[in-house]
Amino acid sequence: MAGTIIRKIGIVLVTVLKVLLQIILFLFKFSMTVMKVILILFTLVLRIFLVMMGVSIRD
Repeated sequence: MAGTIIRKIGIVLVTVLKVLLQIILFLFKFSMTVMKVILILFTLVLRIFLVMMGVSIRD
């Protein structure tokens, strides 16, 4: 009797831990995706800036 209760409590704890880890993994992946988009936009702006500076230096 006590063994089945402990086993069921263990299953519930493992399930809760799995859900928490999945949430943490999702948030990590989401933050990495946001950082990737920010870096892509930063490089685009930097390239445009460097092209404009290159044109102004040659004149």
